[in-house]
Amino acid sequence: MENFFGDPYMMWHDGIDSQSVCLLEGAERDQAESMLIESMEAGSHYAAMGLRELKSQRAIPIMKRLLGKVDSDLRIQIAVALNVIEETDEYTPHLIEILQSNRSPYVRLRAASVLRRFPTNDTIKALFDSVSTDPDYLVRNHASESLLDIHGFKPVISEHREIFRLICFEFDPKDKGSYHEAMKHYSRAADLLKELFEKK
Repeated sequence: MENFFGDPYMMWHDGIDSQSVCLLEGAERDQAESMLIESMEAGSHYAAMGLRELKSQRAIPIMKRLLGKVDSDLRIQIAVALNVIEETDEYTPHLIEILQSNRSPYVRLRAASVLRRFPTNDTIKALFDSVSTDPDYLVRNHASESLLDIHGFKPVISEHREIFRLICFEFDPKDKGSYHEAMKHYSRAADLLKELFEKK
């Protein structure tokens, strides 16, 4: 109850133990599954995380119905859950679309972070595109770290000082020259990441 239906601020601030629901058995597990499905339908992305851990078959048709209708945070978690439950990467394009087009950098960075779980060719291309073109530093950072993880490196971009320096380059959004100069730095960062992976 505290994990999935507790204080929203604490859940946002401290996160949840999404696997805790897996400790339940029998009737309690069935009841938890029903409660999580109801909560997901009401808009909770935390509930989708719990259903993912339960590998809930009952939730699949509901998730598919909701996928194109819900807000981005829930859409991310539903796409991840469907990929995990169905053992596929069929729903990864939803994550890529959010990464490429969502207006909120906080939503884009969450998409960039979870995409490391589904390292398709399209995923890798989209992450490189985010490193080289996303205007927000946090998105470039998470995309870089997902690429490091996918390619077998410790996912800490700050340990790669030259690349980190390039993705941290700031620009004045009102100055086209400043913006274009920044894009050159980000593109160079993506190129250095590619060179790093090719050497491995």
